[in-house]
Amino acid sequence: MAGVTVSLAQFGACEDKLDNLRRIQDYAQEAKEFGASMLFLPEYSMFYAKMNRRSRNVQAAETLDGPFVSALSQMARQYGLWITAGMYERTDRLPYNTVVVMAADGTLRGVHRKQRLYDAFGYRESDECRAGERPFQPVDTPVGRLGLITCYELRFPALAAAQKQAGAEVLLVPAGWTDGANKVLHWRTLLCARAIENSIPVLGVDQYSQACFIGHSAAFAADGQILGALEKEEGLLTITI
Repeated sequence: MAGVTVSLAQFGACEDKLDNLRRIQDYAQEAKEFGASMLFLPEYSMFYAKMNRRSRNVQAAETLDGPFVSALSQMARQYGLWITAGMYERTDRLPYNTVVVMAADGTLRGVHRKQRLYDAFGYRESDECRAGERPFQPVDTPVGRLGLITCYELRFPALAAAQKQAGAEVLLVPAGWTDGANKVLHWRTLLCARAIENSIPVLGVDQYSQACFIGHSAAFAADGQILGALEKEEGLLTITI
């Protein structure tokens, strides 16, 4: 069976949504040149505020038919790529921390609203986001049936196991994994563990910024072998599964 080529884009999103979209388009073009059929982007790809996050997130949030998702849809069609990306989804209260899955024909095929918010290590994501109510439903993609959990949810083995039980053949983990003592160790170890526990490849795509996020995006095979990794840098990781 032939392998499927996919790309993971590691970058640091800012408060300028148009600038973030321009950078995503650059990665989409690069992924297409490398022969990828899917482009995976981190949590918060649409927008990330360093300060006043509650009010800034509410202000920046968009609906699933808003400018950000519409732009992703156009890119997917233009480059013939499946694209996944994190955004803030507008509600009548705090926004959801959402990841969307776009097919190569530009249709929205999946939505994951992060359920386990990052209320840990002295931080309270629940002060700035609303928790999702249900797990992601795996979707058929070029790389197989794709499952999805977001960032902090990686720390809960049952959430990954539930994706496998629901039919996932590959698990995607978009993240904004914050820096701190042993955080790279935690990130890489947990990605590998979820692959081994569930006997499926696990793809971790992280934000990177010197001030906040660790980067170190990585892909692990079902037996725990590393398929490819980035370090502290912005860039594109392209692998074949």
